[in-house]
Amino acid sequence: MPSKNVSRILGSLGVMLLVSVGVTGCNNVNSQEVSRVIKPVKLTMVPDLSRQHVDSFIGKLDATERAVLSFNVAGEIASVMPRMGKQVKKGELLAALDPTDYQLALDTRQAEFDLAETQYLRAKALIKDTLISKDLFDQTETNYKVAKAQLAQAKIDLTYTKIIAPFDGTVSLTNAESHQVVAANQPVMKVLNNTVMDVVFTVPVSFVSNYGVQAISQSSVWVTMDSAREQQIPALFKEISTQPNADTNTYTARVTVRRPADVTLLSGMSGQVHVANPENKRQFTLPRTAWISKEDGKGHVWKFEPNEKRVMKTAVILDDNGFIHSGLQQGDLVVETGIHGLEEGQLVKPWVEEDGI
Repeated sequence: MPSKNVSRILGSLGVMLLVSVGVTGCNNVNSQEVSRVIKPVKLTMVPDLSRQHVDSFIGKLDATERAVLSFNVAGEIASVMPRMGKQVKKGELLAALDPTDYQLALDTRQAEFDLAETQYLRAKALIKDTLISKDLFDQTETNYKVAKAQLAQAKIDLTYTKIIAPFDGTVSLTNAESHQVVAANQPVMKVLNNTVMDVVFTVPVSFVSNYGVQAISQSSVWVTMDSAREQQIPALFKEISTQPNADTNTYTARVTVRRPADVTLLSGMSGQVHVANPENKRQFTLPRTAWISKEDGKGHVWKFEPNEKRVMKTAVILDDNGFIHSGLQQGDLVVETGIHGLEEGQLVKPWVEEDGI
């Protein structure tokens, strides 16, 4: 009888031991499953702070020199009109009217002047001996002066039958054709200088307020055109308005570029104006969501160690403008989003945006 009781007791103890081992095993499995859950975080990389920061603004080409050319007299165009896009040199003949009528007018005025001059010289000699009246001399002198002025005008009118290139440039537009009769001062063609051109762009008021006009005007500037983005064209700062646009809250500025031989530049083409940061240093800041704490020019962030896949609390010092001064280096990965609940040395994984999200 006692042996049966002992057997029952031993059996009960065995069952209890097995249940205890089973429960402990389940807890270990659950613990392992919990420890495998690694929190995803969004990271941002610290750029090279030693490199000069560049600000870029959208710009548009504008000719520094442009001219709408016309004849100052009316007539029929006798020459072949230059084609649009033709490169011209200063002083080159671009178009000419039939000069016949103006040459005949000049010959007539020349003959009239010669006669008036002869009569004037004769009267001038006679008036000394009082052989003619003062009124007759005055009339002769007046006729001479009028003939002289008319001759000068005839010579000018003859020169007005030609259009001469006022500067080196390109014929951008023609408004007339050969053998067409045009009126005086009727636009015939447009010429612009595309060797040296301006690029017009707008600068935010905040940018000008931060650095000042003088610092901006002394900064390194270059231009890239949308048609040739890989080529940098050196530029010189020209001017900036002192009155901002009330609608866009920007200032209008201009830089000057010289056209490279292998690049086509025409008025109206778009590109970008690149201005090196006047303070000659790159500025970098972190979003509000990245800061564990931030106060009095310093704070703490979580820095991700890619080898160990862990985060470390890192102290950061800021400058007077709130930009990173020290504590982080180029290439450091900082937790930008998902800092809540993190602990020192905690395993995390970089969050990767999925397609469609």
